[in-house]
Amino acid sequence: MGGIAAVISSYEHAGLFRRWPTIHIATHGDGTALHKFFVALRAFLRFLRLVISHQVLLVHVHSASNASFWRKSAFIVLSFIARRPVIFHLHGGGFVEFYNRRWGAIRRWFIRFVLNHVAEIVVLSDEWHRNVSRMAKNHNISVIVNPVEAQPLLKLELEQRRDNVVLFLGRLDRDKGIFELVDAISIVRREFPDVKLWFAGEGDRDALRLYIEKNGLSGAAEFFGWVSGEVKRRLLGEATLHVLPSYLEGLPMVVLEAMAAGLPVVATNVGGIPSVVDDGVNGFLVRPRNAGAVAEAVCKLLRDPALRVRMGAVSREKINERFLPERVVPQIDALYTKLAGSRGGT
Repeated sequence: MGGIAAVISSYEHAGLFRRWPTIHIATHGDGTALHKFFVALRAFLRFLRLVISHQVLLVHVHSASNASFWRKSAFIVLSFIARRPVIFHLHGGGFVEFYNRRWGAIRRWFIRFVLNHVAEIVVLSDEWHRNVSRMAKNHNISVIVNPVEAQPLLKLELEQRRDNVVLFLGRLDRDKGIFELVDAISIVRREFPDVKLWFAGEGDRDALRLYIEKNGLSGAAEFFGWVSGEVKRRLLGEATLHVLPSYLEGLPMVVLEAMAAGLPVVATNVGGIPSVVDDGVNGFLVRPRNAGAVAEAVCKLLRDPALRVRMGAVSREKINERFLPERVVPQIDALYTKLAGSRGGT
């Protein structure tokens, strides 16, 4: 589940894995800490066998920060030893904070060592290009956006939309701004007493439910759990607008998916979000941890159906121009060709 899985799925559907016969090794799984450990261990042992049997031509590592980075670093170091080129593809928005945390000089050196010795670093926006350039001396940094499937999201019709439904897609974590969103909807409810708040995602649901009850919004909130496929398309097709008040982000897939579905977006001005959401054009940008600003933006959109239609149209146009798989995946293909040669391989 999550944005990285969605990106890899888009690569596969676009035919990249046929052009470059690819073995996808998942290093993480949901469950207990012991289960996660054995998933990572099995993944590493499988990768080790592939390296020893000379079946690895190129290694494309999709990583975030924290445990994701430390887990993937074992694969990266083994690739260095085997002299295989590595693409380090950075997702998520917490890597600067992760690097600057008080790890001590040795751990920060190791992070820089990895960044400086991979063959290519892929980031999701110009902002993240600047961030990584301040950490590493590696000049091989490419900005490649996340791809979004054009169909069937782009076929959703505006007539399906419900009135006054605010959709949140993503992890139910504090860093996603979920509690500020509840505070914002409490304010919105003064003007729109029938407003509904749809949460689609997993995480700290119990804490969120308690906070919703404390704010008297139990009747306004609905939980759908983790969604995909037809259920996700239905929610995107019926909601009035999408809100993502995160503290940190890379280039969130949920924002791109909302744009592809023709939804106006209210989001924070962090990470790569300002590169896709133009404030006042196809959505509204606010500062993190500002429930009042979120509420004001939501109310503007709920008051003005014509504005929502205009913003949704701009969002769809942006997706068509830059984010469809047929525009993004050739950039990955070109990177593979540059690093591994023109012949396809595993």
